[in-house]
Amino acid sequence: MRPVTRCVQRCLLSGQQQQKFLEEYKIRTMLEQPIFHYSRIPLPPLLLTHLYKQSEKLSPTFILQNARETIENLLIYNARRLREFRNLPYLVVLNPSILESYDSYLQLMSSLLKASLYTPHTLEENATLETVLNEFMDIHADTLPSLSKGFAEVSNLLSMSKIAHFLDRHLKERISMRLIAHQHIELSRSIAGNYVKGGKYNGIVKMLHLPDVIKKNAELVNDITMMKYDQSVPVEIDTSNAASLDFPYIEYHLDYIFMEVFKNSFRAHIENKVFDPVTVTISTQQAPRFMEIRIRDRGKGISKRALKHIFDYSFTTYESNEGESFKTLNVPPEHLGGGHSVAGMGFGLPMAKQYIEVFNDTAEETKGLLTVQTYPQWGTDVYIKTVGQ
Repeated sequence: MRPVTRCVQRCLLSGQQQQKFLEEYKIRTMLEQPIFHYSRIPLPPLLLTHLYKQSEKLSPTFILQNARETIENLLIYNARRLREFRNLPYLVVLNPSILESYDSYLQLMSSLLKASLYTPHTLEENATLETVLNEFMDIHADTLPSLSKGFAEVSNLLSMSKIAHFLDRHLKERISMRLIAHQHIELSRSIAGNYVKGGKYNGIVKMLHLPDVIKKNAELVNDITMMKYDQSVPVEIDTSNAASLDFPYIEYHLDYIFMEVFKNSFRAHIENKVFDPVTVTISTQQAPRFMEIRIRDRGKGISKRALKHIFDYSFTTYESNEGESFKTLNVPPEHLGGGHSVAGMGFGLPMAKQYIEVFNDTAEETKGLLTVQTYPQWGTDVYIKTVGQ
């Protein structure tokens, strides 16, 4: 048999590419109507109280009902994200990095529609849905670096205010989607094991011992600083204003916030040769449940220019010529719901703010806040405030 010539190889490759394009086109065409339908269904605000109620209702019957509700809500959120991508200028969506993120939402839409056709009728079938939800977590684990890179490349085509508006909605709904999926996974694990009937903490909200959460994240960041600087930063925890050291919340949300704040504080101490500890003050009250945590560093403060942009997207204090080493200090924790690497991309504090404000579309008393006060040539205070039940 004569060897295949390069021309024939190119033709074969071209044919394969055309076939792949046609298959993708068919899939996208089939998804048009569901995207149009689901993107227009209104969703109620995501409430912390709703998570408690789901936990209190937990039973085999409820978990199957919640499976259907979880799929429906994820379809609505996902369709809304796709609609928002399509509202961007055509040349922006064509950017390879942004297109990659868009395609991941299309892939998820297809998986969720299949799941909606075969909703669980038994706990065994519900285990299959858990697999779909875990696949969703994997698909969206590392989309932010790509999205950040894409928007940096098309910043000449879109104003920063429009980019910020898109990313505000994107990150908030992304956090909400992962939270809904994680909640069903956690409830499913509880129903399969030992759960407290009528209890508030069968789902993702757990009663946390705050000093343990703080110490865990300080140790993780110190592991990173040891890799980069061969140095660690001591942390002191002040509990004198705490009515209780136990507080109900979502641990991986607090993990992300503490990691981001500690990374900035520890780096400021090390690079300014400050050997004092970073001080964490815990303040809580019982009725109503309220938590305020102040993280105080002595890292010489934040410049006025940097402070103005501290919650802006794609803003970073890292220099572009710093090489690969900076990434070791800027890798977030690989927790469920927080597993993404946005090294040096300026997503850290803006996303931490979204994590604490995710329930803010509700009554005033449930609002979470992340605020910063800085003192030139002295240091910075970061305040994390939220409520629980």
